[in-house]
Formats: sequence, C-alpha cells, structure tokens
Amino acid sequence: MSDNHRHCFVLKGSPCEVLSDFLRLCENFSTPLIAAHDVSQYDELLVPSLKTKQFKTCSFKQTRQELGSNHDAILVDLTHGVSASALAILAGTVRGSGLFAIALPDGDWLPMADQDLSRYLPWPYEPEQVTSHFKHYLFNRLQADHSPFHTVRSSDIRALPKLKPIEPNAPLTQEQANAQSCLFQQLAKFYVLIAPRGRGKSTLLGDTLAKLLKAGKRVAITAPNQDAIVSLKARFEQVLDQDKTTLPFFAPDALISDPTHWDFLFVDEASMIPLPLLMALNKKAEHCLFSTTDYGYEGAGKGFGIRFCRHLESQKTNKALALQPLTLSQPIRWGGNDPLENWINDCFFLATSEPNAEISDSVDRGIIKPTEFKQLTGADWLENTNLLADTFQLLVSAHYQTSPDNLRWVLDDPSVSTHLSLSDGKAQSVAIITEEGNLPGSLSQDVMQGKRRPRGHLVAQSLLAHEGVENAGQYRYWRISRIATEPNQQNKGLASQLLTHIETAANDHCDFLCTSFAAAFDVVSFWLKNDYLPVRLGTSKDQASGSYSLMMVKPMTERAALLANEWQNRFVEQFLLNLLLQYSDLPTDLVMLILGQKHYQQEELPALAKLSHKDQQDIELFVEHHRQFDSIRAVFLKATLSLALTGQLRSNDPTHQLLIEAALGRDTEQARQKAQLSGKKAMHQTFKRLLAPLLK
Repeated sequence: MSDNHRHCFVLKGSPCEVLSDFLRLCENFSTPLIAAHDVSQYDELLVPSLKTKQFKTCSFKQTRQELGSNHDAILVDLTHGVSASALAILAGTVRGSGLFAIALPDGDWLPMADQDLSRYLPWPYEPEQVTSHFKHYLFNRLQADHSPFHTVRSSDIRALPKLKPIEPNAPLTQEQANAQSCLFQQLAKFYVLIAPRGRGKSTLLGDTLAKLLKAGKRVAITAPNQDAIVSLKARFEQVLDQDKTTLPFFAPDALISDPTHWDFLFVDEASMIPLPLLMALNKKAEHCLFSTTDYGYEGAGKGFGIRFCRHLESQKTNKALALQPLTLSQPIRWGGNDPLENWINDCFFLATSEPNAEISDSVDRGIIKPTEFKQLTGADWLENTNLLADTFQLLVSAHYQTSPDNLRWVLDDPSVSTHLSLSDGKAQSVAIITEEGNLPGSLSQDVMQGKRRPRGHLVAQSLLAHEGVENAGQYRYWRISRIATEPNQQNKGLASQLLTHIETAANDHCDFLCTSFAAAFDVVSFWLKNDYLPVRLGTSKDQASGSYSLMMVKPMTERAALLANEWQNRFVEQFLLNLLLQYSDLPTDLVMLILGQKHYQQEELPALAKLSHKDQQDIELFVEHHRQFDSIRAVFLKATLSLALTGQLRSNDPTHQLLIEAALGRDTEQARQKAQLSGKKAMHQTFKRLLAPLLK
C-alpha cells in the first residue's frame, strides 16, 4: 500500500470463516491478534498440534494492556458486541502497511443483541429491550465514502505482502531530536510530552533514558504496567548495545516508597495513573517528564493535560521554567495522513479542533449572540452528527475522563438526554443528563441494607446506601452528569443559562435536579451560585481526579425543598465531625466554602457549633484577658465553626483561613506566613480580634 498506510477490511461470516480469511490475509505477518467481546470461540479454533501459535486473542476488557504494543495485523470481531475504546486503542497499535480488519456476521447485524451494551444501561433496562443507535452510527461510518474499509469475499483474498523489518536503532527524526535536546538542556523542572499514537514517544523516551544513563545521571522510568513500555525498553537496550544495564523500571507505588531522589524520572502513559500518585511522583526527581497519548485511548487526554499542567505550572522551582511542553506530530509507526487514523479520529471525535473563533471574538467583545437551546436523545444524534462532534469537543476539553465509550453511552442509554445551548448552530455549552430514581420500595430497602446495587441511579443509591435516607429511592432525579462550556467562553454565565433552561425543561418531570463531581473550589462555587445544596461528600478520593466527590441537589417541588433542607442540615452536622475524623486533607478554602454556603441563624446552629453560656465566658477570658489558647481549644473549635456557619468568614481572607486551620488542629505554619503574622503571639492576637464579635 502506498505511503505506508494500513490495510482495512471488513470480513463477513461465522468465526470459522472469518478466521480462515483473516489468516490467509496475514500469512506473511508475525503472530496476529484477535479481539472480541468474548474470544472463547476463537480460542477453541486454535490448533494445538501446531508448534507456533497461529494467533493471539484478547477480550475487549483486556485491550488497555495493548497500549504501547506493535502489531502487524489485528482482527476485531464486532458480531456479538461493540467496544468503541477497543477499536480506538487497537487501531493505534497496527504498523504501517499492516492489517486492521473488522468481523461482522453475514446476516443483518444491526438488530442482533449486543453483549457489550449492558455496561451502558441503568436498571431495569436489558440489552434486548434497547435499540443500539451507536451500532447504526458505526455501521454508517464503516460504509461512508471516506471509510478506508473494504468488504472482501473469500474468493478474492490474497496474502498481503511481507512487512519491512523494523529498523533497529533508527536515527531519531528531527522532531524527536528537538524534544530530546530540550530535555538535555534541563531548563525546566517538569516536561509534559502529549502526542497522538504512533508518533515515536516510546522511541524518544527509551533513547533519552539510555543517553542520560550513559552520561552518569540517576534515572528511573515508571508506567502503569511493563507491557506498556515494550518498545521503549527495546530502544533503551539498542542504544546501550553490549552494556548489560537493565531498564531502571519501577512500579509507581514502589517509586513513591523508594528514598532515592533521581536526576530524571520518566512517567509513561501518565494519564492512566491516578492524579494523586502523579502529584506524589513529581517530587521524586530533579526533572520529571510526564508522557501521555493525546485524548482518546486512555479516556483522559486534554482534560488530563489541562488540569495536571496547571498543577505543575503552579509549583515553585529554581529552574528557568516550571513546565516545558513537548510535542510530536509526525507519525512514525505509519505514513502521514493515514486513512485508518483519520477514520478513527473522525468516528470517535478524537482529533481536537480549535475553539470557534467567531463565537470567541463576539464573547470577548462582550456580545453574546441570541442563544437557541436544543435537547437530543438516542436516535436524534444520527441526524445531528455535527452537534455530536461539538458536544464531544466540549466534553474532552472540560473532563479528564471522557473516552470513546462515552459516545456509546450518550447514544444508547435510554435514560440519557443532552441539552445544548447554540449560537449560529454551534454548541456553546453542553449538559448531559441521566434520569434516575423512582425505584420500587423493596429494591430501595435492599440498596439501603447493602444487599443490592442496581446499575445506574447514582444519587438515589448513594443517599440510600451511604446516608441512610429511607425515602430517597422513591423520588425522581435529573442528574447533570457532565457539563462543559467552550474554553474561550467560560465565566460568561453560559453554563448557568443552560442550567436555567434545564430547570424549565425539568418542571413536572422530576423532584430534584442534582449533580455529583470531584470537589474543587471553583466547581463547588459554580454549583452553589446556581442554588444547588450539598448533601453528601464521598469518604475516599476518586482515583483519577485525586478529589473527594461532592453530591448536590436542587429541589423542584415544595416537598422536595423541605427534604433538601433536611438532607443539607444532616450533611452539615456530619461534616463538622468528619472534618476531624476523615477530611484532614480537604483544602481549607473548600472547607470554608462548604461551611459558609448556608448562613445559619444562631438558634439554627448544629450542636457542635452552638456556644453555651460557659463557652461564651471561656472565649471572653481568652479575648479580653490572659486565658491560655491551649486551654480553650474545644471551645475555640465551636466558636470558629459558629463564625463559619453564620457567614462571618471569607475563604479569600488569609487570617480567616488561618483561624480554620488552627481550629481543626492542622499545621498553621504556611497559613501564618501567608497572613503575614510573625509568630504565635501575633497569631493569637489575630484570633482574639476574629472571635470578639461572638461576645456581643
């Protein structure tokens, strides 16, 4: 094939027929790979008498382990189940001039039950009850004019020509050499290398590691698993040649506990590693390089890049730069403008586009054009693929966990609807909503007792199972699962406008609007501004975001308003105790935001923040006389919580932050310096001033 592009075929028939055609096509290739929802039917066709394995198999669940691999040929059988992520991942592992084949049955594939669909359906839906609009969408894309896939008959199949051997230790391309040069200059504390698949990241990392080691540097490499760095390791060994040095690979958790401080630490497939772990790893070396694939395969991409890069840029360093981004754009594994890569990117919206300049300019000038709102579900998307592209561009830029599988979820989950605000037909903001709740009493009881966990229904289940809210299952919820605005238009009120529209649409359809998200100060502020009330904070951090999950509700009926108030009060009561028991690492500004969101009257205060007559006397002795601070710590905590809950503390005031940290028994050194207080005496004087209003 010209330009080192990959061969793309659709093979039809039974597993036995498809396998025969596929093996004939790749007679001249090294061991091909077959992937399917269930590969047992192919495993049964392996011939045990042959000494060499004719092919390898992997289920869709195992495809993430293929990241970083190189294959001559792959067959993906979609007959009994479709996985968008598996297609995207595996297409990125096939070499130039190699083979990527899709297997379909001879008959009508579209109405066949899809075994992979159950992952996307909430209780009580079953795959047999649901029409898969995603399968229609994918089938249309396979048959489109620009599709690289050709359907071939058995009689027309000929073996594809042998592939050129991979040149060992091939010289670095100009792009790779430039990136390596940046690393050798050591101007930055952190480097982030984000590039699409097949651009030679592994070669660059292996080559650079070996050269740094030769130069006497202490280097280490980590990745989610060793399978992900096979080609990196091969390059490392080629550069060192006769040297028997082994690749200095460490598992991420082993690296954290290792006392060594490295000169260079390379983190490959970084977006597959939980954010808290990445933040810990970046303290382990003088220079850190975080390498990851552009959005699409790991389900992280741009969101990972935006959020993590922001964190790295904020780190203090004595280097010329805190962060230097590196990119590789020219494909090496296959030819430029590869039809398969273009098709995958187009089909699953993996190639990011620039924000709409026309909209951005008008917003920058303060002119927001008239907005139209649109609601789309399931089959609607097949007629609105341009808006589907817009929607996914927005989700990718805002969320670090958007993956190709989300496309199937949006098209196939009957409980999902998407709300868009449009300007001149282009999406400005998007919100994806799932309808939840309305569970039978017996099922709610089982959920509350921990006996059952039906698919979906996040809010109802969480309120039942974790908060013990007996009647939570019977109510109807519209959960805003994702919300995103074009990056150039954020902080202009567009997302709030969309929420107001959703509220109107939700009228009479639900009892509560609700949301659950990784709690960060700016995000919590946004939901509070839109009158959502916190009712639950998760007890463990989300692996990907490194944050606790906060659940918030907005009542839509009078009855719901009474319940929401009850749930919120219960949450605050528990939160006051849990601050001491399990949230010692919750950021102080976030603590203050949550405490200050409802301005309690004195008589409404929870018991833990209510001051008795004796408490008042103790505070007076501290504030106006010489009572020692350490002797009133318990009262000091109650008094501080009282100030926070009655809206008398501001999260942007360093002295107020210091007060909270001291009350919760946290280390106050940094907060004291931020408040520009010279020592303990000055700090205690500030506390006296802040507590004085309680004596009135």
